Amino acid sequence: MPASSTTLFHLSSFSRNDRPNGTPCLAGGNVGLPILEECLKASLKVSVLTRPGSTSKFPEIVKVFTTDYSPASLALAFQGQDVVLSLLGLSAIGDQQYALIEAAVKAGVKRFFPSEFGLDTASAQVVAAVPPFRVRAELIDTIKAKQAAGSPMEYTAFVAGLFLDWGFFVGFLGLDVEQRTAELWDDGNVPFTVTNLSVVARTVVKVLTDAAAYEASRNAYIYTGSVTTTQTELLAATEKATDAKFAVTRIESQKLIAESTAKLAGGDLAAMLPLVKAVAFARFHGEALTDLRKYGLFNEKFGITDGSTEEMVATMVKHRFELPYVRYMAPTS
Repeated sequence: MPASSTTLFHLSSFSRNDRPNGTPCLAGGNVGLPILEECLKASLKVSVLTRPGSTSKFPEIVKVFTTDYSPASLALAFQGQDVVLSLLGLSAIGDQQYALIEAAVKAGVKRFFPSEFGLDTASAQVVAAVPPFRVRAELIDTIKAKQAAGSPMEYTAFVAGLFLDWGFFVGFLGLDVEQRTAELWDDGNVPFTVTNLSVVARTVVKVLTDAAAYEASRNAYIYTGSVTTTQTELLAATEKATDAKFAVTRIESQKLIAESTAKLAGGDLAAMLPLVKAVAFARFHGEALTDLRKYGLFNEKFGITDGSTEEMVATMVKHRFELPYVRYMAPTS
């Protein structure tokens, strides 16, 4: 049965009076705010789990819990909740999310959404390419172990590939709209799936409110996508939208992958970033690891779609100084 409320750490949790209660979760990073906004738009009852001393402000209808991750504080926040939605960044996952899982199981939470929403950590090739992602896969293993021991708590893990709107504006997709420059990996023709944050948020709400979507996502990784594109296609669409020619720099993927892998093994965590990009923009043993179409896109199955690459790029370029896009260009604390 769909949940009536859910909680985001640093943001919040949602619920509907005619459905089960949700649970506090961790909500940070880029996806938390769009999910919160979409849940409130859907009239879901929302709660938030925050750290002591947080100055975050929430609407009056959002219930706020403060936690130091102690069992007692988490037990209080999770009491009577049905769903926990965790939106922690990778650097905060470790012990904090394990504490959430333990508390959720003890509180009788029905479903846990771990901090995924990115690359496919169910893929052994992705985890091998970016070893720090192993912790995300291990969290799912922890939930499965709890289930094997008798816990009825289910999980749903979202895989969104790369975020299109956020990545476009911060340059993560290799394009600098203002400077008219582009960095393309190899020939720029490796297909990868991107999802707008709004599609991620709408799909989360669909799972929380639609019985069929809730059941279809039970104990599963679900894959979302606004479009599957290439860097070359994105560049062409951006040049058309800006009526400008971009200066292109080519990146030799295998060389950068080898260098970054060695640096990461030596403890240089900054080397993780190019490896994340490599999983999207390069081929591993001939395979495009972030082309998610082979799994079937969950959002499309439930009628949540976007436009073409060209249409979405044109919209982002035209409205880039307006909300919601400006928040990605000028991040706030």
